[in-house]
Amino acid sequence: MQLENSKSFASSLSTLCNSLKHPPIPRKVFVGFDGFVDEIIHVVDIRYHSGAYKRIPSIQAYADRIARGSGMSTNIELVSQQVKMGGNGPILANALLNYEVDVTYMGAIGYPEPDPVFHELARCGKVIGLAPPAATDALEFHDGKIIASKLTALDSVTWETILSRCPLTELIQIFEDCNYLVFSNWSMIVGMNQIFQEFLTHVAPKISASKKSVFFDLADPEKRTQEDLQTALSFIMKFTEAGFRVTLSMNLKEACEICEALGKEISDYRCADTRELLEYLSSRLPLFCTVIHLVDRACCLHDNAYCEIMGPYCREPKLTTGAGDNFNAGFLYGLIRDFSFTDCLYLGSAASGFYVRHAKSPGLKELMDFLVLWLENPNTI
Repeated sequence: MQLENSKSFASSLSTLCNSLKHPPIPRKVFVGFDGFVDEIIHVVDIRYHSGAYKRIPSIQAYADRIARGSGMSTNIELVSQQVKMGGNGPILANALLNYEVDVTYMGAIGYPEPDPVFHELARCGKVIGLAPPAATDALEFHDGKIIASKLTALDSVTWETILSRCPLTELIQIFEDCNYLVFSNWSMIVGMNQIFQEFLTHVAPKISASKKSVFFDLADPEKRTQEDLQTALSFIMKFTEAGFRVTLSMNLKEACEICEALGKEISDYRCADTRELLEYLSSRLPLFCTVIHLVDRACCLHDNAYCEIMGPYCREPKLTTGAGDNFNAGFLYGLIRDFSFTDCLYLGSAASGFYVRHAKSPGLKELMDFLVLWLENPNTI
């Protein structure tokens, strides 16, 4: 196992900062297929007056507040903080654009014109709207978030819709032109298994798959049946069999749920050993790379080599909705730059660390500055 100590931490971040100063080889990335309008919300614990209140700080405290209303009813006050672009795909794509990556985005961001909330995606080399965006109420707490989504719009994200917006010949050319393909938010798009199947049947045989990488973020699969999840995982393996370099990124809960779908028994997700999870996944899904990102660290497994780093933990984040997407963007940017997997983990953790502190995705200079700050203040950042 490669676990960074303080000396190697300083050496790794110093080398990484220097590497980022050199211009990258141009790469094109395709990202799809979701899209959300996110409303970020705080839950009131105590209301002092019209302009001041105390937040409920944790998910457990919120659960306790709700439980106390059982059999009696209760009132919960929600305070909107902002309305923003949401969805795993759009947030990841926007972060890559900040790193000056050439992105093609296709997804539920509005049709025939993108919803104004997605104005930042106008920087993409190409944008293809499939359907209106879904909607999310994101209840933010210091220890995580509760995502309450209205998903009807995503029912229109199907293979048939894709072909109606982009003819097959054009679609094949888009995928041929892109070096990296990102397929995100399988959990909330019920038509995604069909999209995987049709892509493997009609597109993969006509593009140079051996030169391409595919990055999957399934998102929280808890509400989907195990049969659906097992089908998705079988398709992901078929991408590997078709010659793609496949990376699967998960948070701890998602990793546990995927392992359980593959037959592993896990008694307590919170105590699950990340190395054991990744080694189990690798034994069932021999992919190019598997990644787990947590609130305080991140790890990955590639070619049976396990790597783990401690991240810049933030006790009171300004925003957590989108933190995982920013991690994925940073990690993927490291892959694009052909950096080591340790450096990819550091980039992902720095991108996420900046995001939760500043409630926005960093630009490339901001990411580099955050790495320097982290290097100089590893315990107090």
